Amino acid sequence: MQPVVLTTERLTLVALTDADVDVMTSYCQDTVLKDAVPVPWPYEREHADGFINELAPQWWAESSEFTWAIRRSGDPLLLGVVGFNVKSSALGYWLGAPHRGKGFMPEAVAAAAKWLHSMGHAELHWEAVVGNAASARVAEKVGFEYTGTAPALGQFRDETHPLCWHARLTADNAEPAHAALPWPT
Repeated sequence: MQPVVLTTERLTLVALTDADVDVMTSYCQDTVLKDAVPVPWPYEREHADGFINELAPQWWAESSEFTWAIRRSGDPLLLGVVGFNVKSSALGYWLGAPHRGKGFMPEAVAAAAKWLHSMGHAELHWEAVVGNAASARVAEKVGFEYTGTAPALGQFRDETHPLCWHARLTADNAEPAHAALPWPT
């Protein structure tokens, strides 16, 4: 599949480009990301280059993972990334520190979720390391239903599956099979 462009009121979600390598490298020096996102650590330019120029295009071509650069409409600066892994139906995201707290991420995640639902992905999953309240607030704002705490679906850099908060978002807003759990704070 060719990368799909998504737009919102303020944002454009597009394929990452080589011009994003240095910005991504800079953002991924943030220890907040180190502790919350399974990126290599220490994060070096070669990691961003491989992700942007090899992995993300390969995943789009295989339709195995969809990864979008988040940009303000009309501005080429990378703000962050939204990604969806088809096999696990997991939606993940991060923003560079200068762009947090401005409402960009719920807007970007909602756009990605809407497109994914339109493509037949009926249920999306989200997880974040226990304590990542910022990611939880985004998932809650987008409409994900908190389902509890369990080990991470994916393996982190140290080959562990840390304890994570989990949630789901259905395309049809189906009623949950169980009583909704309150979101952690």
